[in-house]
Amino acid sequence: MVNVHIHQFQPGGAVVDAGALAQFQEQWETYRKLVESGCLAHREVGAILRETLNDVFKSPFSFLDIACRDASLMKAVLPGTQVRHYHGIDLSQPALELAAANLVEHADEAWCSLSIHHLSTQDKLSLMKAIRGAIGTGGIFLLYEPTRRAGEDRSAWLDRFVRTNKPLWRVLTPPEWDQIWHHVATGDCPETAAVWCELGREAGFREARQVFVDPTDFFQLFRFEA
Repeated sequence: MVNVHIHQFQPGGAVVDAGALAQFQEQWETYRKLVESGCLAHREVGAILRETLNDVFKSPFSFLDIACRDASLMKAVLPGTQVRHYHGIDLSQPALELAAANLVEHADEAWCSLSIHHLSTQDKLSLMKAIRGAIGTGGIFLLYEPTRRAGEDRSAWLDRFVRTNKPLWRVLTPPEWDQIWHHVATGDCPETAAVWCELGREAGFREARQVFVDPTDFFQLFRFEA
C-alpha cells in the first residue's frame, strides 16, 4: 500500500503577492483544459517520468511532488512503479518562495512541473537547493518548465509565445486566452536550457541535462541527479 500525504501551504503574511493567489485559483480550470487537451505535452512527459522511475528504482522509493495541484499526473504515472510513499506539496504561485524554508520531507525522487518559472533566478536557485537537500545520494529531480531559446530574451520569448501558442490552444475561449496571456506577460520568467542546468549544478546536483523538448519547442524537461 502506498503512503500518501499532500501538504498545503496556506497563504499568510509572508506571501509576497496575495492577489496572485486569487489569480492562480481563477486560472486553475483553464490550466486543466490545456493539460487534458494535450497542449502542454503532459502525456509525453508522464511517460518519460514513469520510464525513468522504473529504470532507476528497482526497490520501493519515496516521491516528492512539488506544486502538485490535484496530483492528476501522478495518478496516471505512479501505478505500476515501486513507489512506497507519495508526498505532495500544493504550492500556489505566491507561496512558492516559502518552499525553501519548508522542504523537510526526504525523498528519493522529486518532481516539479510548470511552477518555478515565476520566481526570480535567485529564488529558483534557493528552491532548487532546498530540493537537493531533500534528496538523498543517488536520488533524482525532474523539472518541466517553459524555456527560452539560447540568446532569446524575455521579450522575444513572449512574442514567440503568442505566435506559437495562440493558434494551437484552440481549446481555450477568447477570455481564457486573455487570462493566460495576462498571467504569462506579467509573471513568467523562464530561463534558457543552459541556465536551468547551471542552476541545478549550483544547487548541488552532480549531473544536469535536458531530456525532452515538447513539439512546440516551448517546454523542456530536465533531469538532475544527486
